[in-house]
Amino acid sequence: MAAFYFVYFDRLASATDEAVNEAMNKSLDWYRINKTTWIHYSSSDPEKIYARLAPLVKDTGNVFICELNIEKRQGWMKRSFWDWLKKER
Repeated sequence: MAAFYFVYFDRLASATDEAVNEAMNKSLDWYRINKTTWIHYSSSDPEKIYARLAPLVKDTGNVFICELNIEKRQGWMKRSFWDWLKKER
């Protein structure tokens, strides 16, 4: 079953945009909040998402992934984020 995940991803300087996009696009959907923060919608578990991103962060980058409960939420974000979050899946 698919779930939402919070992904903090601070890649290596040598990781190309193309490599990052390729790894991110393996999730069903995603929204990039800023340079290092993403929300993923994926049928994969955190370990599998990590395995995709690990080559782009090892040894000096950082990555943190956790399941995100979007049922209880509040905040001030761009309209595009709220539209993405409310999308029928």
